[in-house]
Formats: sequence, C-alpha cells, structure tokens
Amino acid sequence: MPATPDHHLPGECRDWLRALADDLIPAVGPMPSAAAAGIDSGQLDVVLRARPDLLPDLLRAWTSTTGLPAGAALKHLRELDDAGYQAVLLAAAGSYYTNREVRELLGYTGQQPRTVQIAEDIDEDLLLRVVERGPLYRPA
Repeated sequence: MPATPDHHLPGECRDWLRALADDLIPAVGPMPSAAAAGIDSGQLDVVLRARPDLLPDLLRAWTSTTGLPAGAALKHLRELDDAGYQAVLLAAAGSYYTNREVRELLGYTGQQPRTVQIAEDIDEDLLLRVVERGPLYRPA
C-alpha cells in the first residue's frame, strides 16, 4: 500500500511501527516508551519529511512482517531485510527524540551558538602561519 505524497503512512503501518518502536524503546525510569512518546503521530511525519527515502523500506518491512509479534518482526527484518530494519530503527529513534518531553528529560536544549575562546597559552603566530600557508593535503 503506497504512502500518500505528503509522506503519511497508512494507519495500520503506524500501529505496526509503534509496536516495534515500543519493543525497541521501552519506558525506563522517567523516560517514556516510544508509544507513550507518541512516535506514530506528528513526530513520525517530521522524520519522514526530512527522510522521505525511508518510506519504501518502511512499507516493505511492514508488508513482509504483518501479523508477526514485534520481537519476531524485528528479528525477521534484522536477519532478512537490513534496509528495512535500519529504516525502522531510524524512524523509531528519530521520532522519539523529536518529542519535546523526551528532550527535556534528557536536558537537550538543541543547538546553541557558543563563543570559542582561544586559550592564552596558544601562540597565535603559529596559527597565523597555518592560515597564510593555506590548505595542504595529499590526494588519496
């Protein structure tokens, strides 16, 4: 069953992926499970907009393991469909870490600009000679 052009997966595929992701990312301590973090909702759409190339592998993995329990489906994919397995892992982890609560629990505030200070013990004349020399490399 093909995905729609806006990168949405069929509901049954989302349910399947949620079950597999919950097997991969269970709740531990304050961290929610993948299903509790809502990976099959809008977060999955964020991942698929960034990586639409995952769609064919996810759909193939889903159709080849429909009806199998999550653990058996993951084992089947790991052994027989590495691309499908990797797509499941990337979609599950990517969706999980787009959840605001998960990021807050991890203390991840996103990329922040930082000012880098050159240590006082670095001789800037040495750095200037490298900059003036320009790139130096050997073709490999």
